[in-house]
Parts: sequence; C-alpha cells; structure tokens
Amino acid sequence: MKLLDKAWQDWIQRNIERGCLQADMLGVMLKAGILESTARFNLATFSNGTTTASSPTDSASDLLGYRQEASYLFQHENTLVTRDGQIMQVVFRLDAPDIVVLDNFMTGAECDALCAQSASTLSKSKVIDDKTGASIAHDARSSQGTYFSLGQTPLVQTIEARISEITDTPVVNGEGIQILNYVDGGEYRPHFDYFPDKDGGRVHTAKGGQRIITVIMYLNDVAAGGATIFPNINLNIYPKKGSALYFSYFNSTGQVDPATLHGGAPVLAGEKWIATKWIREREYR
Repeated sequence: MKLLDKAWQDWIQRNIERGCLQADMLGVMLKAGILESTARFNLATFSNGTTTASSPTDSASDLLGYRQEASYLFQHENTLVTRDGQIMQVVFRLDAPDIVVLDNFMTGAECDALCAQSASTLSKSKVIDDKTGASIAHDARSSQGTYFSLGQTPLVQTIEARISEITDTPVVNGEGIQILNYVDGGEYRPHFDYFPDKDGGRVHTAKGGQRIITVIMYLNDVAAGGATIFPNINLNIYPKKGSALYFSYFNSTGQVDPATLHGGAPVLAGEKWIATKWIREREYR
C-alpha cells in the first residue's frame, strides 16, 4: 500500500492532534484526488504514530505498526458447544488481524426476541468525540440504537455468558450490549472501536481500561448491502442471521491494531439489525 508524501503525513498527524474526525479528513483527501484505499491506509498509519512500513511479506497489522500476539481462541475447533448448549461453527479465521466468524452463535428466536425488546427504545446513534469524550451526532453514523445494561433481561444474561465463555473474559469486563438498526442507506463509516490516546479517549479508558475485543452479532438477514467492512485488509463480512463476528485489537504491550479499522457498509435494501458487545481490559464501571 502506498505511503503519501511527508506533507500529507504531517497534515494527517497535525489534524489528528487538533481532534479532527477521520471521516472528515477522509473527505478532504478524496476531494484532493487520493484513492480511498490509499487515504484510509495513511490515516490509519499516521494517526497511530507509525511512519515506516516493514517488509512486503508482513501482515497488515505489522505494516500498520502493531505486533500481533498468538491467540488461542478458535484455533483448532471447527465446532464449539457452549455450556448453555448452543452449537456454533467456526466458518472463518484470520490470524492477523485477529478476526473470527461464527455461525449459529444465536438462535433465530433469540435474534427476534432481542430486536423486539429493543424496538421501543431506539434513538439516533452517536459517536464519541476524541477531544472531549462526549457522545455526539455525526454524519459518519446513520442508525438508530439502544443499550441494555449488564444482565438487564434473562436473554441478555444468556448472551453475555456465551460471549464470556468463548472469549475467556469475565462478564463484568463487558460494556452493555448495544443494539443498532440501519435502514434506507444507513451506514457507519470506517472507524476504530478502541479509544484514542487523547483527552476524550482517556475519559473512557478510566472506566475499565482500553477496549480489547468486539463481538458483533447479526440479528437478521439483509436483502442487500450492510456488510461489515475492513478497508485496510480488503475484507467484507456479510450479515447472516444468528452469526457473530469476533475481532481483537490489543496486545500485552498496550498497542492497538489499526488493521481493525472497520465500518458498516450502506444498507441498500431492507434493514439491518445487529448487537455489539465491547470488552475492556478490566472490570467496566
């Protein structure tokens, strides 16, 4: 992937330091004639302090300055059976970045029930302001959403226990499950789930440390569009009712993995329902 000249590298770093959102910076770069893939690669690279690439044979994570550590989750099992009897299949595994897709993570009835329990409390989704840590509306995210507190319902308790088991993390390290509903071209432009090392990010890491794992659960089949995209590695994961997408992005030295830049592609027909779980380093307060 092509590195931009020093003027653009300095521009990216300077605007990140000013607290500019990457979605806005991407728009400027595209208007300047930079290819989208090149723009996203350089945004991820130079917003994380990485100024040189390694060798052509390194993984995407290595090229972006992150050192992947061995993960023992989902390495050899084709089928997982959880303590509550759910039988799921490992259908995709990528080692660097650490990404896994599981079929049948939830039953169809569980998906329908979670959507039904969420419908009456949906409101316009927001993003976190890197500078202040506040939740703000932004054009980069066009969806409705709501949250469940930990253990709020028996179904939520079941899902949280299942996630805890397969990720080998305590339930208390998880944030509340977030429900998102996308319709009529709704999307979430590429972003990172981990918090930036800035004042706004530190507001959130003070409550349980950095986010280390994301689990996205697909609650319905989408007629067209709506893939979860990873632009730095050219990977698209398409929604399938009951399946789950797992990815991790934090190592023992405290590095975060910019190869996990991801987004929700526009929904082109029908609607999209997902549930998202973020897991922290420590107990989330």
